[in-house]
Amino acid sequence: MVESRMTYIIASKEERLQKIELKRLITRLFGKEMYKSPDIHILNPEGENSIGIEEVKELQQSMRFKPFQEEVQVGIILEAQKLTHQAQNSMLKSLEDSSETSIYILCVDNEKNLLPTIRSRGVVLYPKRGKEAEKEIPLEKSDIENIMETFFDLPPIEQFNIIEEYSQSKDSSLIFINTLEENLRKKLELDIKNGNIDSSQRNLEFLKIVEKSRQKISSNCNRKLTLEAMIMQIKT
Repeated sequence: MVESRMTYIIASKEERLQKIELKRLITRLFGKEMYKSPDIHILNPEGENSIGIEEVKELQQSMRFKPFQEEVQVGIILEAQKLTHQAQNSMLKSLEDSSETSIYILCVDNEKNLLPTIRSRGVVLYPKRGKEAEKEIPLEKSDIENIMETFFDLPPIEQFNIIEEYSQSKDSSLIFINTLEENLRKKLELDIKNGNIDSSQRNLEFLKIVEKSRQKISSNCNRKLTLEAMIMQIKT
């Protein structure tokens, strides 16, 4: 059973560590690894300077009903330090009145950037630093399969953030490369089937780039630079 009527505050200046802790916590709350679910509601400011009361109300509205398919539903606020005082006060009411099936998670750079009344109602989690954190929650192939569906549509900064996450170990770097290769092979097969000669040749070149990158990773070259260079070559 998951904890009921609970609020968690993940506090770290490193967003990557926040994400690792968030993944660990969601896995614990749902009893299984979750990537997407109608019972996970995320408020992400996406480069905005602040999170206002209207955005908080939208999250509150999405949490108003019972969970759709799980025992609980989770409301996540990324970059919670951007919550205005009015938004935090509105959030406070949700924390006080939430049902036993609603859990809130606030990711923040420093818990002191939240009102004391919010902090008093939450359990503060401090993500571990170093490689120990990555070892506890390994990156799965299923994660990058979902990410890869829209990877090349993402802004460059988001692409590089994903690359940084997957470059933490040789195994996760190879998961990234192998999944990209699978996607390219599927596109190649489709191009051949549809007679798209130019696209077929282009994807063949991309597959050669991927294979060279795999060899570099296996030879212990700099993983992050190798993955970044591979993606830049494929994009051009």
